[in-house]
Amino acid sequence: MTASITLREKKKAKTKFALLDAALELIGNGSFRNVLVEDICERAEVSKVTFFKFFPQKEELLIYYMSIWQAECFVELETTGKRGWEAVRHIFAKVTQDGEKHPGIMLSLVSFLAEQKMHPCIPLLSDAELFLRFFEHKEREAIKATDLHQIFQKCVQEAAEDGQLALHLSEEEAVILLFSMFYGAYLTAHLFHVSDFMVCYELHLKSLIR
Repeated sequence: MTASITLREKKKAKTKFALLDAALELIGNGSFRNVLVEDICERAEVSKVTFFKFFPQKEELLIYYMSIWQAECFVELETTGKRGWEAVRHIFAKVTQDGEKHPGIMLSLVSFLAEQKMHPCIPLLSDAELFLRFFEHKEREAIKATDLHQIFQKCVQEAAEDGQLALHLSEEEAVILLFSMFYGAYLTAHLFHVSDFMVCYELHLKSLIR
């Protein structure tokens, strides 16, 4: 796959990364809604024409962030070998840690999703994006083929296999609850000024554990 990736494709991938990094820096503690495309482009040293070529709507940057994020999550779980609820804890810890670096991004994502009538389709990363972002990971096609829903499904299946899934829940119900926790517990921690978001995640996760 590496040999077939052109310099042009790599340049496109690097430009998208630069735009995302610029947006994350500009969000800070605030809202993505208040970040201007002009400011993102200026910081990334990219023209507005190029920006809209990659992201026809500014909010698509949020979805792109999620695409990168879930890919990172998949690779981390594969590398560490964590399974079941320990894998879920790793996911929630990653949300918490990334939230500390970029406090406004998760709240902006929750706000954006709340305005949608359906969960937006997470775009697949290109071969160039996968190569540049996960150079040391050899199974890059598996990264592309896996989304957060599948990751949660696998975690729940493993928890059930280990006899650790609460008896009153089906695996499908547990996956739905994990999504509720993924977004909702973060928002709850923010609203109640909980300093350690992981504490809030652990509190919610108790309801799923046998």
